[in-house]
Amino acid sequence: MNDSKLWQSQHFINHQTSNDKKNQKLKQKSNPKDNKKHFRGDLWDRISLREMLAVKNKKLYQGQSKYQNIQVLEASDIRMFLDEQLQFSSLDERIYHEAFVHVPMALTKSHDNILILGGGDGLALREVLKYSDVKHVDLVDIDSEILKIASQVPEIVALNERSLFDKRVNVYAKDARKFLKKNKKTYDLMIIDFPDPADDFLASLYSLEMFQMVRNHLSKNGMIVCQSNSPFDTPVVYWSIGLTLEKTGFYTESYHTVIPSFGDWGFHLASNKPFPSKLKTVPVPCRTLPKNLASLFHFQSNTLSHQRSAIVNALDNLQLHEIYKREIV
Repeated sequence: MNDSKLWQSQHFINHQTSNDKKNQKLKQKSNPKDNKKHFRGDLWDRISLREMLAVKNKKLYQGQSKYQNIQVLEASDIRMFLDEQLQFSSLDERIYHEAFVHVPMALTKSHDNILILGGGDGLALREVLKYSDVKHVDLVDIDSEILKIASQVPEIVALNERSLFDKRVNVYAKDARKFLKKNKKTYDLMIIDFPDPADDFLASLYSLEMFQMVRNHLSKNGMIVCQSNSPFDTPVVYWSIGLTLEKTGFYTESYHTVIPSFGDWGFHLASNKPFPSKLKTVPVPCRTLPKNLASLFHFQSNTLSHQRSAIVNALDNLQLHEIYKREIV
């Protein structure tokens, strides 16, 4: 596993703290009497509040008491559940999709042709279409009903900003493997947004053979980004996806972000060439990414320790779904 983390500044590395020993929710305890500017409590809550304040949620109360800051918000959100599992909440889905899309877009020089596998809700597509140099996008999702919802349910259409109607987009209701077998095109960026590997069929989408098929459609200087589950809740699943990409022949890098609805969520980048030594700034509007994208590539030592347990997920020895079931309990 490539753990060089080219984009981590020396300043960031040298200032790791005892947070490495703290739990997933980063409970930062402090005495409010010591310093009123200190944050207390849950990092996830602060991220959630920041995103809620960024949109037009009604403020019922905002003030400062003798003891603490008080904010009362009235919020409504849109949530999609598939097989009773949450797929997104409109309150914080931009955190996921901005990290998912803009990091690899900042690392690729050409954005002419882009492929999205999964992502039928059109939310990753919304972020891709912010780039004026994107000439063509193929969106492939196996479920025609999801594509119908994304193009016909007014609230979802508003959320994805009518992305499926953009003239640069072709939409296919197809199995990703069948699409790749028949398609001869190559892509500058391939965005893999498959569901969690909860069964053997879904686990096969994260297999050595599947990634090899994807690689055959990658342009010379292209890049792949793959949603890879939680590096905290399902760390062996997370690192196994990265290792499987590496064993396919890719250079790989790993990054993550905190999404209040899901927790710490991770992604892997894969490329036929070594990654550049510097991250470019994101040239399009976004509101949830950190100013220093390199911070997304930092992992706590206890999370990195699970790399040693990672496996290569191949069709003749599918294990990812079994690992997922053990870890998700």
